Amino acid sequence: MLQGFRNKLSPLNMVVLTQFLSAFSDNLNFFLVVGMVKRQGVDNPDGVVTYIQMAILCAYVLLAPLVGAFADKKAKSLVLLLGNVLKATGIFLLLFGVPPVLCYFFVGIGAVVYSPGKYGILTELTRKEGELLRANAWVEGSTIFAILTGTVAGGLLAVHSDLPAILVCLFIYLLSLAMTMLIPAKRGNPNINYRHAAGQFFEDLSRLFRNPRGRFSLLGTSAFWVTAAVLRIALIAWLPINLGIEDTDQQSMIIGATAFGVVVSAFLIQKLVPEGKLYRAYFYGIVMVVSVLAASFTHHVVLTVSLLLITGVMGGIFLIPLNTMLQEEGKTAIGSGRTIAVQNFVENAISVVGLGIYLILTEMDMSVNWSILGIGGVLMLFLLYLGTQVGKIRAGYSRKGTT
Repeated sequence: MLQGFRNKLSPLNMVVLTQFLSAFSDNLNFFLVVGMVKRQGVDNPDGVVTYIQMAILCAYVLLAPLVGAFADKKAKSLVLLLGNVLKATGIFLLLFGVPPVLCYFFVGIGAVVYSPGKYGILTELTRKEGELLRANAWVEGSTIFAILTGTVAGGLLAVHSDLPAILVCLFIYLLSLAMTMLIPAKRGNPNINYRHAAGQFFEDLSRLFRNPRGRFSLLGTSAFWVTAAVLRIALIAWLPINLGIEDTDQQSMIIGATAFGVVVSAFLIQKLVPEGKLYRAYFYGIVMVVSVLAASFTHHVVLTVSLLLITGVMGGIFLIPLNTMLQEEGKTAIGSGRTIAVQNFVENAISVVGLGIYLILTEMDMSVNWSILGIGGVLMLFLLYLGTQVGKIRAGYSRKGTT
């Protein structure tokens, strides 16, 4: 049966399907963990959930110097396979009563291994910027659709019991693993030395930040993901206070509005941010942050969902072109796997800082509304800086003759 799938699907479609299944389980297990923490009756469940989210982000930061080299040395399909094995192992450990924060850290290790393979393989399956932009749109669209459906499924399954959610999550990871085995393996670079590559990581980081397009896209995608990380945690505390919604299943469906918006954005990107003008994504990032800030002070479900939907649409149009810009620039400068490793390090280090600021603000007894506003102010500073760089990026495209 699996061989039949392989015959019907192109390698790129197989990557999209594999990524959807893996991301679905990633988000299902988040609400699984949220439900487990709430049923344990801890004093500060929102704080515990924040620490758990920070655990998976720390895995990205700590392992980034090694996983990029690993992704470039091995076949990308093998990298995806190993990532899914590690994620499934983390969920499997929940069946034996291992603390959720430790299990989620294990899932994080799998995710950090998986990520360079997921994005790196796109540069192997495409030939020019337009194709890579479309491939990114499909992968990000499927990922966000997986976030939407996985979030809702996790909220529904985790309401009353942990076991159904654990089993479903484990099954889907294994199914994604099986799909990964059908992706053609393209030989990596066996000459890469891990010790040398780990030492070179910070040189790669410096090189990408010295590159105007690299710096612009790194800071831009980081602004998106710190928004997503803080918003997902903050809404769990915000929804009961502002809208009186306490059930995990209802919370997951409202949070899913943002993910649905990013799915919609995948169909709009090529018209709004065409090939050769990827810097235009910046303007949609501004609208994304304004929508987040506006949503934090609403008290009506319809208005909240509408603003979260706008946040998702604008966020997707902001994120996907910047990912494309970084992958295109990084593939030439340092290699695709190492580029994604640097991207993971920067995005997740900034997200850890953002979550840390949010945690400090909430522990100072600041209301969740003002905590979100504080994070929004920090994000706006990011975007104001990026605004000073748009002219350089536009000029770079003009010199290439692509505008």
